[in-house]
Amino acid sequence: MKQRIAHDLAALAPAAVLLLCGGAYAQTVPTVPASAVQPAVERVASAATYIVGEQWTFHYENALEPAKNATYTQTVSRIDGDRAELNRGASVLDANGNLVKIGDASYEPSDGKLRFPMRVGDKWTSSYTYHTGSWESIGQRQTSVVGFEGVDTAAGHFDAYKIEQVVAWRAGGGGRGEGSTRETDWYAPAVGRIVKADFVDQATHAAPTTTHVELVRFSCPQ
Repeated sequence: MKQRIAHDLAALAPAAVLLLCGGAYAQTVPTVPASAVQPAVERVASAATYIVGEQWTFHYENALEPAKNATYTQTVSRIDGDRAELNRGASVLDANGNLVKIGDASYEPSDGKLRFPMRVGDKWTSSYTYHTGSWESIGQRQTSVVGFEGVDTAAGHFDAYKIEQVVAWRAGGGGRGEGSTRETDWYAPAVGRIVKADFVDQATHAAPTTTHVELVRFSCPQ
């Protein structure tokens, strides 16, 4: 897999630092206002090459159930072939950076949100089976890469692919229930992860669940 290349921050601010991480450059928080950041320049992105010790901290917000709001950290603890294990196997990413496992939940073969090489205009469909406890659901995902733009997060400003996702899901394993989800993701090649996501899950005859996930910190081993 090719190395990740970050947008050159040198012209943005003297305090903006580029960190060498697994052969890729990662952005730190700029010290200039978003209005001064140069326009994003699209590149064809290759899949990330993760290294042990890379760390991402995210903040999760659930509008329907605020008690679930949380800030959590994921650290690459092991590389196993084309998979990266996070937090000693608590979560697993596949070769494209898609989730295979997160906590007690799993996706077969993965959640399928990302595909590489990536460029604006790419579209694909995928399917997965999701398991958590006794619950099983089957999802049919439609994905479109609709743009390449700058995005501001609590971790700083990143050049990112804007990705629209629509999923139709139904209960599996003899269960009942169905619904759909709509999600907008921003994938930043500089850190090899989705750095911002807005998600709405609408089960039939139920209130919609709206969630927001955002990167708040990124680091790599020195």
